[in-house]
Amino acid sequence: MKPILLFLSILGFSAPIFGQDDAPPKAAVEEYIRYVSDGDGDRLQTAVQRFQRGDQHVDLVAVVHLGDKRYFEALNRYLQSYDVVLYELVGGRFPSESVNSGADDSPEEMGSIRSLQQMAKSILGLEFQLDEIDYGAPNFVHADVDWDQYQELMVAKNQTFATLMTRAMSLAQSGDAESFGMDEEALGKMMTQMFTAITTGDSTELKRGLAPLLAEAEGFINQLEGEDGTVIVTERNKLVMQKLNETMSNRSRGKYAIFYGAGHMPDLERRLLANGFQKGNVVWADAWTLGQSSPSGGGIAVPESFSGATTDMLLKLIEDNPEIVGAIQELGETLEKLSVESE
Repeated sequence: MKPILLFLSILGFSAPIFGQDDAPPKAAVEEYIRYVSDGDGDRLQTAVQRFQRGDQHVDLVAVVHLGDKRYFEALNRYLQSYDVVLYELVGGRFPSESVNSGADDSPEEMGSIRSLQQMAKSILGLEFQLDEIDYGAPNFVHADVDWDQYQELMVAKNQTFATLMTRAMSLAQSGDAESFGMDEEALGKMMTQMFTAITTGDSTELKRGLAPLLAEAEGFINQLEGEDGTVIVTERNKLVMQKLNETMSNRSRGKYAIFYGAGHMPDLERRLLANGFQKGNVVWADAWTLGQSSPSGGGIAVPESFSGATTDMLLKLIEDNPEIVGAIQELGETLEKLSVESE
């Protein structure tokens, strides 16, 4: 379970994938994703944070890449109000020629991430950002690295997905990583409940278990950045800030959005503040709406044995999503190798 935060980051925060100056020292930054459980039910929410400099408004529109359909519908409507929306997508504009032609020139490791994201979409009963957001809107402007830039940056910083996994495991083993505010026993119980939710096909309870972990993963991403930063967050954030400055250079006023994963936002906030922007109001969007938890305290009962119906469900899941087996196997082999190397 030690790399669970990075795994959750991949599912929830990693850039949607198809085939300036450094930020100032870190200061207290508000969260951009949170889990709320109150009288209105349980919800995973993402923030829209306003920043202002004179007549220029910049909103950090945080997003999780798997969400309810109406979450993405609301985002589509909201994003129409901006003069320019700078969006993330490693590899180029969406849709791309490679996607339309069926070609895929993305690095092999990205294919595994894509498979895991699609697997999570199927299991959780959620929608995927690339399928729901209107990237053809006239105010949408691509502000991310292409594959050549991505690979060059990874080589320059001597980073790979495997090295990030190693860093994550090192943080966990040293006790420096975020711990979700719970001890190992509580975390183990939660993981057991989530596994049972998978085997019983209870996607709502699975999401109820995952949502608090995703809300904590943002802090872990900040820790994972370390002093030197990563290509996944720091280097791409430098690029989007450069694009923002270029876009605003010919306008004395305007309303702009940076539409990126929630894990990018604390660093982007620091960069905006360093550029003279003042922090304003925040609004929250419901990404996952889960309803009320059970009176017994939430979660689900762990059965003593799995039924035939459960087996049938798992077989059907694999039949509908054959890439699941390969993705899980590849992830397992990677984790096993990294575990041995870090001992």
